[in-house]
Amino acid sequence: MKQLQRCTAFLTILLLLTLTGTPVLAQDGDDMMDRVSFSVKAMQGAQYFRTDFPGEPPTDQAEPGFQRVRYNLEVSADLHERITLFVDLGHEPNDFGTGGDSFSPAVDYVALDFLLSDEYTVRLGTPVTGPFNFRGYSDGAATQGNPLIGNSPIDFITAQTGVALIGNLEGGFGFDLTVTSPTFYETFTPGTGFSLIGKARYATNTYGFGAAVMKVTSQQRSNTVTSWIRGDGENYSIPGFGPNSRLTHAYLNPGISPLVLHVDGMFKSSLLEGDVWGGISSEQYSFSTGANGTSAFVPNPGLSGGAVVVEEDSQMRFAGATLTLNATEQFFIAGRVSYADNASDWAEDLDETSLLRIQGGFGVRFLDKALLKLEFVSQDEGVNSPGQVGDNWYAVSTELSVTL
Repeated sequence: MKQLQRCTAFLTILLLLTLTGTPVLAQDGDDMMDRVSFSVKAMQGAQYFRTDFPGEPPTDQAEPGFQRVRYNLEVSADLHERITLFVDLGHEPNDFGTGGDSFSPAVDYVALDFLLSDEYTVRLGTPVTGPFNFRGYSDGAATQGNPLIGNSPIDFITAQTGVALIGNLEGGFGFDLTVTSPTFYETFTPGTGFSLIGKARYATNTYGFGAAVMKVTSQQRSNTVTSWIRGDGENYSIPGFGPNSRLTHAYLNPGISPLVLHVDGMFKSSLLEGDVWGGISSEQYSFSTGANGTSAFVPNPGLSGGAVVVEEDSQMRFAGATLTLNATEQFFIAGRVSYADNASDWAEDLDETSLLRIQGGFGVRFLDKALLKLEFVSQDEGVNSPGQVGDNWYAVSTELSVTL
């Protein structure tokens, strides 16, 4: 009975506050709507996936089909002339595996910006961590900044909780200094450390170049590893292995305390747009299945689940390039090549240490808001390469996205 009385009293107070606050809301409503804006994105795709080796289930027996729909609801607010807020609520069923295999929206990205001046901004929330300065990529339903359907297998990008100082200086120079927790999720386990990212760039309207250093300070050998070492997920689903599309990403460094050195560049005109990038990722740990404390290559650590980490250096060299031909305002053709090589000392005498992905496709824009893409992709994975699938594979996929 007391609980019922408390509930009734609470509802009465809430009703009174609502009624007495109505005139104030009416007066401020127009101003609030001028300072808040909304954007909606939606995407659905279809896929046909095969491996090079027939007779090996389940990938050789996969059927073509439709992928789960993705959506993003974005809210932008001008809280003050020097304070802005951006929130992205997204549904990305293929991004986080089992935990994301539901239709529940989640806060995917938040940026709370404090403009210190015209040149410097402090950003709190989930700053996107990643080494490249210019290239677009697909994230949930936000896919129209990527001329192709899948991302590169060597992206090293995701969103993590932290803070960033962003500088956009005169003359085209800029920089980002970012400190985040090394995982997307909240954790305060001893030894977790931080992700430290520093980026610098110079860009004009037609060309640009930049560099980046990314380092994780974690010293613990557990399941808490940096989330950017395996990328932000892609729009390829491997039949038989569930919805976790990160399994197509290059995965050689365990991600406990990796270091990434990266350079990139871009050029663009009304007809052609392109970008190139490359670098090295390394750390003092390797995956191992050997009992003698030396590294025995694990072809798919993301799938095995039982991979052991040993204190032996691992290193991956990588490079990539994207080129887009804008034939008309509505039609474009694009291609991308991505390469990664197992450059660890213990792999020096091993064969087939490289991964190569080739993507090619086209896009058609229509009705001002919609984009239809078609892509062919093939990935060659050597037995000692950073590839996780374990076989050479190829896929044909299509994607229809809309944005408002």
